[in-house]
Amino acid sequence: MSRTLSGPMVAHLAQSAHTRARMLRLDLLDGSSIGITTHDRPILFDLGDGAIVYSPETGIMPGAVSLSIGFDTDNYEVSGPIADTVTLDAILGRRFNRARARLFEVNWKSLTAGAIKLMAGNVGEARIEGGKFVLAIRNDLDRYNQTVGRILTPMCDADLGDARCTASFVSVDAVVTAATDAMRFTASFTGSYADDFFNAGKVVFTSGALAGTPAMEIHDWSAGGAIVTFMSLADVPAIGDTLSVRQGCPKTRTACRDTFGNALNFRGFPEVPGSDQVLKSQVPGDASA
Repeated sequence: MSRTLSGPMVAHLAQSAHTRARMLRLDLLDGSSIGITTHDRPILFDLGDGAIVYSPETGIMPGAVSLSIGFDTDNYEVSGPIADTVTLDAILGRRFNRARARLFEVNWKSLTAGAIKLMAGNVGEARIEGGKFVLAIRNDLDRYNQTVGRILTPMCDADLGDARCTASFVSVDAVVTAATDAMRFTASFTGSYADDFFNAGKVVFTSGALAGTPAMEIHDWSAGGAIVTFMSLADVPAIGDTLSVRQGCPKTRTACRDTFGNALNFRGFPEVPGSDQVLKSQVPGDASA
């Protein structure tokens, strides 16, 4: 990210008094963008890919920006009260996770002077802490912290239906008919599926406010279409919203063999002893130990 400053901005910084405001642009995975500023009035600003309004209504409390040299990760935290812009359901429903984030400052008295670009990256963590939201932003070098390779576990590490699994699974289109909250709603669908059939599966919304948000795991499914998700959705589903309900897999060898007839592609290692077996010690008088 280029941090070259314009001539007017350099001249402004040389003065003894500054009129700068910190700005944060979030481009969410669902295609929407949110602008936040520490200024006390809305600011319309174009960072180069379209102007958006940066709102002061979130009441954000910016933390210190940690910038480093080399391959260490730059990081920045912003927090604020739960409100209309950043809601509790949006945080718990992972709407802000992996959102593209760009932090910069402007001279609010002379927006044509351009921006002081401080940091670009992604929201690595969005959480609730002490009754307020906290967005932990990390720069692009954080991607090097991901796990490369496979981890040996008794459970299958493939995703149901992907190229390593290849199994076919049931997916039905549904329409929301009632909603209790962001975790409990009822949907109508075609066909007949027993209680618990879609447990450990996923719901993916295709219309409404939840379209484009991450898929959410199903905790409980009833034959009548009542769904309880494992975690809160980003918003309460609205009547008429459409979604796809997808079958899940417990990722065990038994399920792979008996439910999907796909034991040949099972990717777990149940025979590899875990740490409980490695650390097991002999118990006097116990022949099974």
